[in-house]
Amino acid sequence: MNRTALLIPHFNNPEGLAASLASVGAHEQIDAFIVDDGSDRQRVDEVACAKAWQATGKLYFIYLPHNQGIEHALNTGLQTILEAGYEYIARLDCDDLCAPDRFTKQTAFLDDHPDVYLLGSAVTFFDASGDRFTINQPQTHDEIMRQMHDDNAFTHPTVMFRATGVKALGLYPTDCKAAEDFAYFWRFVARYQTANLAEVLTRSEYNDAGISMSRRRQQQAMRIKLLWRYFDYSPRSLLKISKASLSFALPVSFTRKIKRLLGMEKWD
Repeated sequence: MNRTALLIPHFNNPEGLAASLASVGAHEQIDAFIVDDGSDRQRVDEVACAKAWQATGKLYFIYLPHNQGIEHALNTGLQTILEAGYEYIARLDCDDLCAPDRFTKQTAFLDDHPDVYLLGSAVTFFDASGDRFTINQPQTHDEIMRQMHDDNAFTHPTVMFRATGVKALGLYPTDCKAAEDFAYFWRFVARYQTANLAEVLTRSEYNDAGISMSRRRQQQAMRIKLLWRYFDYSPRSLLKISKASLSFALPVSFTRKIKRLLGMEKWD
């Protein structure tokens, strides 16, 4: 068994799953856990997955009887990985692609920084036309804390957790639909040191039909809920909740233009 486990939820996307597995570098020492969330149209192709997987590690497949939502799939995978005794847990979504040495670099950073319990990186978003834009997340914990009072400081397919932190904090919350990652990352930020690497270690599919786009209003409502949950009575918190409320009322195209102007997204 390797020290690190990769958790990938799957739902009706075997081609994307195979592409994600194929992106993991051949020298990476990592096992992968694929949790199928009750796919009803396109089941996992284990043969194709085995052909795509070149890393030094094993593939494990978990099948849920019916679709319950991504947070339940993630929690099933996390619980299985914790029980198996892994030290680190990385995340990836189907269709998202890793730099060939992503996990080696993240594991080395966590080895060198034992106080850090959640680690992400910069990310480039792509679609059928090619790379579209890069998000450079804040790198230090203080910068991350400031951004979390505004928006998620981690892009979920880039993260790696320290398993001891997952054991202490519990699994993904199930009361924050479409914002379960933001809610879960807040738990880490509130208790532990966290960081982001400046390097782009993941390329993530940009899909207007994805949860972040198709369920934007629900996600924004959950974001406001979480900002209230971690409200610290400072002028900053009040400002950020006001900003989130304004964003809730504005179209996504407008808010993306603002982010690009502020340098939060760099378009290629």
